Amino acid sequence: METSHAQSTSRRTFLKLAAATLAAAAGTPALSAAEGSDEYGGLRMGIQSYSLRDRSFEKMLEAMQNDLKLRYVELFPQHMAGKSPPQIKELLKKHDVTAASYGVIPFTKDEKKNRDLFEIAKLYGMKNLSCNPEPNDATFSSLEKLTEEYDITVAIHPHGPEDKNWGKINQLQKGFEGRSARIGLCNDTGHLIRSNEDPLKACQLFKDRLHALHLKDFNKEGKDVPAGQGRLDVDGIVKFLLDRSNGFKGTVFIEYEGGEPVEAIQKSLARVKESVKKARA
Repeated sequence: METSHAQSTSRRTFLKLAAATLAAAAGTPALSAAEGSDEYGGLRMGIQSYSLRDRSFEKMLEAMQNDLKLRYVELFPQHMAGKSPPQIKELLKKHDVTAASYGVIPFTKDEKKNRDLFEIAKLYGMKNLSCNPEPNDATFSSLEKLTEEYDITVAIHPHGPEDKNWGKINQLQKGFEGRSARIGLCNDTGHLIRSNEDPLKACQLFKDRLHALHLKDFNKEGKDVPAGQGRLDVDGIVKFLLDRSNGFKGTVFIEYEGGEPVEAIQKSLARVKESVKKARA
């Protein structure tokens, strides 16, 4: 997501969305996940719905089903605003899309507010929450407790050089030290590139807690481009993810922040397919 994405929606707005979701969702069933596609080497491919923030929730799902042929989504909270959980679930089912994750969301030392966000994930059958947690012991202790209780991972999402808490690999290492592997990384490859970090190195260092990946690319001028047209080693990332010894079980979410997002995402997906073929050769 763009650098200001996590900060652009206030904590109050997140909590209002959470409260509305919980109030309307009692008794609604969760969706089950499907397997990854063979053309992607068995990887579960999806999008961060922020990529299609220029359209409504239903139009976003239509694009996923008809133009992108993808079945997994990490839901941008604003996409869900104004709809009840039953409405959201019905639209997901209609378009054969599974909500695999939710974010990027804030976490603090307030366990009740943190729990509300885990309840949202539980209601939709999500297995991950991509997040921007406050870097303190109380917040991480709360997350350790909740990830175990709900069997839902949390994945810290670095937001580039402007991110003073999680923009660099050494900051992530410090945050993870001594913590449960349920607290891990959502590797935003583009924002790590912006921070002059190596996204593949991050995959390797944190392979035991790599819970999600935002596949994104930036060129040398800092422009968001389809995967493989900038500085991202797509072949290296895909090869790593396909290597079963690395144990990646999460979802790869294509994310694009520029114009004409459907076309750009299609190009990114084609590049992933090319890398899969190379890895299998």
